[in-house]
Amino acid sequence: MSIYIKKNKFLFILTILTSVISSLGYVFMAVLLQQLLDIAMDKNIQQFIRMVIFSIVYFIVLGFFLYLQSLLSKKVICKIILQIRSDVFRGTINHSIEDFEKKNTADYISVVTNDVKMLEDNFLLPLFEVVQYTVIFISSFVLMIYFDIIVTLCVIVAIAVMFLMPSLLGGTLEKRQNKFSSKLAEFTVSLKDILSGFEIIKSYSMSKTVIQRFDKANTETIKSKYSVDRLLALNEGLSAFLALMVQIVVLFLSAYFIIAGRITVGTLLGMVQVSSNLANPLIMIFTNIPKMKSVHPIVEKLEIISKHSIFLSQKESVATYQSHISAKDLSFSYDGTTDILSGIDCLIEKGKKYVIVGKSGCGKSTLIKLLSGYYSTYKGKILYDDTEFHMLDKDSVVQLSSIIHQNIYMFDETIYDNICLHEHYPEEQVEKVIADSGLTEFISELPTGLQYRVGENGSNLSGGQKQRIAVARALIRNKPILILDEGTSAIDMQTAYDIENRLLKMEDLTLITITHHLEQNLLDKYDEIFYMENGHIKERGSFKHLINTSSCFSEYFHLKK
Repeated sequence: MSIYIKKNKFLFILTILTSVISSLGYVFMAVLLQQLLDIAMDKNIQQFIRMVIFSIVYFIVLGFFLYLQSLLSKKVICKIILQIRSDVFRGTINHSIEDFEKKNTADYISVVTNDVKMLEDNFLLPLFEVVQYTVIFISSFVLMIYFDIIVTLCVIVAIAVMFLMPSLLGGTLEKRQNKFSSKLAEFTVSLKDILSGFEIIKSYSMSKTVIQRFDKANTETIKSKYSVDRLLALNEGLSAFLALMVQIVVLFLSAYFIIAGRITVGTLLGMVQVSSNLANPLIMIFTNIPKMKSVHPIVEKLEIISKHSIFLSQKESVATYQSHISAKDLSFSYDGTTDILSGIDCLIEKGKKYVIVGKSGCGKSTLIKLLSGYYSTYKGKILYDDTEFHMLDKDSVVQLSSIIHQNIYMFDETIYDNICLHEHYPEEQVEKVIADSGLTEFISELPTGLQYRVGENGSNLSGGQKQRIAVARALIRNKPILILDEGTSAIDMQTAYDIENRLLKMEDLTLITITHHLEQNLLDKYDEIFYMENGHIKERGSFKHLINTSSCFSEYFHLKK
C-alpha cells in the first residue's frame, strides 16, 4: 500500500495535516468548557461575553477544518482505489493466456470488486480514523496531565489493559478475513457459472437444483462473514467496556478532588470531556487496528496480480514470421499426466494454406493454440523463424495470428466496435472486410447499420452473423496468419464456401483451417492436409496425394461424405 500513498503523498499529507488541526481543535473544546464554567461560577458577565464571541469564531473555523478533512480523506481514498483497481486490472490483462486460464474468470472479478472493497472498508477508511483518533488521544492525554497528574496515572493503567486487545484478536481476525475473501471469490464463481448457464437451467428444468446450490453458497459466505463480524463485535465490546471504565475512573476521582479542594468545578467538567476524548478514540483505534491487520493477505494478493509486468525482459525478443513456424517432437498435457499431443512434427511455411482434420478430441485445437503461443508448458520445440518460443516475448507471438473460433465472443457494443475493437481503420478497409465476410446485406437491412448494438455476447445476433463479424474482425488486422477453428461452421454452406475460397486466394496470408466440412473443391486448394488421430499427426500431404495413397485420411473422408 505504501506505493499508492507515495503516489498521492501531497494529497495524503494535506489530509493528515487538516486531520491533525481539526482533531486538536476538537480536543481544545475541553479547555473552553472548563473556562466557561469557571467564568459562570465567578459570575463575570464581561468575560462571559468575550468567551461567547471567541467560541462562535472558534466553532466556525473548526467546522471548516472538519469539512475539509472529511472531503480530502474521501478524495485521497477515491484516488487510491482508482489506482489499485486500474493496476489490478492491468495486471490481469497482462497475464498470458496460459496463466489467465489457471483461474476462473469470476476469481478475477471478485478481486477487482470484493477484495478492493474490503481493502477500502478495512484498511483505507480505518487508516485515516486511526490517524485522527491518535491525534485526539495524544492531545487529550497531554491536556489530562495539565488538569491533574494523579488522575492521568490512573488512566494510564486502564489504557495499558486496552493495548492488549488488538494483539490478542488480530491474528485470528486476519485468518477469518482471509477465509471470508476466499468464500466471496467462490460465491462469485458459483453465481457466474449459474447465470452463464441460464438457458440450460430453463431448458432442463434445473431451477430447484440451482436455487439449492445458490442457497448453499450464499449461506457459507454469510457464515464466513459472521465469523469475522463476531470477532469484531467482541473486540468492539471489550474496547467500549474498558473505555467506559476510563471515564468512570476520571469522574469519581475528579469528584473526590473537588471535595478535597484540589480542583475546581470547571476542571471537573474539562476532565470529563477530555476523558471521553481518551475513551472514544481508544475504542476506534483498537477496533480499527485488527481490521487493518486482517487485510494483509488481501493486500498481498492484490500486489501479486498488479505486479505482472508489461515490459519485455532482456532475454526476450519480438517474434517474427518471415519464413516458417515449426514444431519438433512436440508433446503437451493440460493436467501434467495425460498427453493431449505426442511427438508432433510439422512445418508451417509463410503464405501457404494448411487444413487440419480428424475426429473430435484428437488434439487439433490444442495444436493450433500451441503454435499461436497460448501455452508454454510443452515438451519439445516450437520455433518461429528458428527462434525457440521460450526466448521470445509471449505477447508478440500471440500477435502473429488471428483466430476465429466456433464459439465467438461479442462485446456488448456496436458491430463497428466489435470489428475494429476501438482501433482506427480507413473507411474503405472496413467496407472491404464487410464485403469479404458476407456482412454487406445484413448490415444494409439494419436501421442503424454498423452502429447496431449486438447485446450481451451478441445476444441480438444469430450464430452465423456473429461468425461473419468475427471473420471481419480477423481480416481487418492483416496479420500474417489466420486460423479458422471451425470458424465458419455456423454460416450457411454457400457463404462459408465463398469466405474460405477468398482466404485461399490471398497470397501473403498463411491460412490454417480446422474443419469437419470436407469439401473436395476446397481441400484440393490447400497446400497440405494434416490428418490427426489420438494426439498424433498420422498422415500429411496434398489432397490428391492422400486420397490416392492414404488409408486413414481416405477412409475418414469417405465416411464424412
